[in-house]
Amino acid sequence: MAEKLFLFGCEESYFFRDGTPFTAGEDTFLPSSFPPSCNVLHGAVRTAIMRGHGLDFGEYAQGRCSVCGCAQEDCEVLKAMSGSPDEPEDAGMDLIGPFVTRETETGVERLYRAPSDLVQVESVASEIEFGRLHPSPEPVMTDIGRVFMPSSDVRCKSLSDVWISENGLLGYLLGADVSPDEAYYSAKKDGASEQGRAFLLREERIGIARQRATGATQEGMLYAIEHIRFLHGPTEKFGMGVRVRGCPDTPVPNVVRLGGEGRFTSLRVKRSKPFPADGVAEAIDRGPSLFGERGFKAVFTTPVQFCAGDDGDGWLPPGFAQCERDGALVWEGILRDMRCTLVSVCSDRPVRIGGWNMVLNQPKPRLAYVPAGAVYYFTTPHTGAEVVAAFHDAKIGMDTRIGFGHAVVGRW
Repeated sequence: MAEKLFLFGCEESYFFRDGTPFTAGEDTFLPSSFPPSCNVLHGAVRTAIMRGHGLDFGEYAQGRCSVCGCAQEDCEVLKAMSGSPDEPEDAGMDLIGPFVTRETETGVERLYRAPSDLVQVESVASEIEFGRLHPSPEPVMTDIGRVFMPSSDVRCKSLSDVWISENGLLGYLLGADVSPDEAYYSAKKDGASEQGRAFLLREERIGIARQRATGATQEGMLYAIEHIRFLHGPTEKFGMGVRVRGCPDTPVPNVVRLGGEGRFTSLRVKRSKPFPADGVAEAIDRGPSLFGERGFKAVFTTPVQFCAGDDGDGWLPPGFAQCERDGALVWEGILRDMRCTLVSVCSDRPVRIGGWNMVLNQPKPRLAYVPAGAVYYFTTPHTGAEVVAAFHDAKIGMDTRIGFGHAVVGRW
């Protein structure tokens, strides 16, 4: 089936929880998690498809499709969403995202969280200039041993809450400089940004809980939360998108609910396309090397966890073992059938993702994920073409079918 883009217009303000407890007396303010986790958009896509199919959710809970008058496993739409339990290779829909979308008269552009090794160069010039980190030329002594630390040849500072266009990200993977025109920022309360083009506004809200039966307010249940609002312009409109492979051929409603308060958003389904790979293999072959092997970086556009549970090793690909090469601490292993050496990692602190299990009516466990934008520096004896075929626009780790672990690759 052709890949589809589920395009959420996001015309209102939205509140996206991250699984943090929201109990009276424990916290006075709960920020909105943006972008929302893959779980949130996966649920929104599934709900839209089921509503478009005309499903009765009461019968669905009993394991039947009210439209087809059959069991769930015999309904072509529901089977396409969930896959076939008797055929492991048929895992159903495959999602990639969420990501930010920018829609203009010329089409829809995808925006991604800026890679963690993309930095702003500190200079006296008024113009913004971006640079990038790279593994240090020599190992640096740390509390875990001598490692290749991400470093820069010039003074720089990290970026916060910055997104770049798909063209900007592709150029970055090829080794080119990222233009400030390709960057987008969260705005301050007045809707302006000191750094450049603002696309998102964060709003603080105060509310009070109501009794479900009477609608009256509840004493002691005052709360403060943060909403996010996209800043639409006269010639451009921002929203969120999810790429869906294996989507069943059924209409979806034009308006759906999204976020913690069920705010309305428009929904359209358009044709989608893969992340471009033009020139990436050649750039990796020409790029810096180490240990006599090719160096490449994997940039995660969605959060990733490499192992089940929360045992503290979710950042390390399974099977990778610590070893020493040329006097430096590295990790070697097999990833997607390719021998790789993990040289260094550039990432923000882990994010904890939970949710609510509607079937069991209880919270899901909050697990630590490597955040979107994390950069993993590898070396490999394989060619750039083999690296692109194995890792580019692919997903790695746990829960990849709902969008986690999406990666693109490029040169150091």
